[in-house]
Amino acid sequence: MNGKQTLGAGAGTGAILATLVALIMVKIGLEPPSFGGALAIFMGMIFFSAFTVKKISQTMGYCNPSLMQLFPISFLTFFLPILGITFGAPNSDIDTLLTIIAMGTVGGLFWSTPFALWNNYRGRSNNSVTDVTAEE
Repeated sequence: MNGKQTLGAGAGTGAILATLVALIMVKIGLEPPSFGGALAIFMGMIFFSAFTVKKISQTMGYCNPSLMQLFPISFLTFFLPILGITFGAPNSDIDTLLTIIAMGTVGGLFWSTPFALWNNYRGRSNNSVTDVTAEE
């Protein structure tokens, strides 16, 4: 998987996660009764967004993203941009919901950047090794 595909999968993960948060927590106003319930809902949204992006990417034939990369991207995107903007959301208007989704997409891009750089680095080193062996 190259860097562009990694960034695309990260942005998709952030967008799906932000959409879930915007609909479930902001629009519907679901408030879990306990810390355990909140943790279960949060982790469910995090895992659901990563699995959804993996399945959509595979079905479309775009790429085969690793869940080992999508889970941290989803987890970090949830805690840094999405949770903060959700707590500060003034209302549940469409503008607020779209802002949450946009911030989730940007957060997914941001947190997928290290993975994209690593995939590019790893891909270049693999290509250079195969090119050397092909010339011999």
